[in-house]
Amino acid sequence: MIIVEDLETDQRKLADLIRQDSASHEESVDLSFYASGEDFLAHYRPKSCDGLLLDILLGGMNGIEAARKVRESEPYLPVIFTTSERDYAVESFDVRPTDYLVKPLQQEKVARCMERLREYLSRPSSIPLSETSAWGHAEPVDVPFVEILYAQYANHIIDVHTTQGVFCTRQSFQDFAAQFPHTGRFCVCGRGLVINLSQVAKIKDNALLLKNGDVLDIPRSRKKEVQRAYTEWEFTRTRKGGWA
Repeated sequence: MIIVEDLETDQRKLADLIRQDSASHEESVDLSFYASGEDFLAHYRPKSCDGLLLDILLGGMNGIEAARKVRESEPYLPVIFTTSERDYAVESFDVRPTDYLVKPLQQEKVARCMERLREYLSRPSSIPLSETSAWGHAEPVDVPFVEILYAQYANHIIDVHTTQGVFCTRQSFQDFAAQFPHTGRFCVCGRGLVINLSQVAKIKDNALLLKNGDVLDIPRSRKKEVQRAYTEWEFTRTRKGGWA
């Protein structure tokens, strides 16, 4: 993990609390430290850590600005802001922070944050597919769960719609759906549709309006089921924030 904090006392305090929590779980933790956003970015390499803890009120480049730079190459890295102010939620929204730790730091809150990080890192991050081309050839591909919008099954083919395009794979829908994490983010609707509820803008009549503009019709018999799943997902997202 990487800690970017310009106050040595706060840097030491956070490191001690993280190490205490790791020791209580009989784990070791590797921590790296930087005192400024500029120094951190000069040395940072993508995929080099499991989590980034950034003080928002850094001198020079602030933590939000540094996080924006990180997001250019690592859109899914857990970013946890530390701050003595509570008024940065709107300004930091676009970098999708995973959590906030408000100073003065407390063991209980750091422990809760670390537990959520363990849970987050233990989930599978992608689904392995054998993509079928128009000529019948199959190529292995890993599709990140967070990029999946929805998937539809018809005639033994599953079209997986993602932020990067559509992948086609030939397998049973049951086997395909069984690979999704049970976090509430994905809803299996009937025997042929999987929906990423985090990509749903709203439910209107018997249709799902996605954030990218797509409209998915849902069977009338499944409307209550999908509505309930969406409501539960919204509650989970509100409670867990970026960890959901």
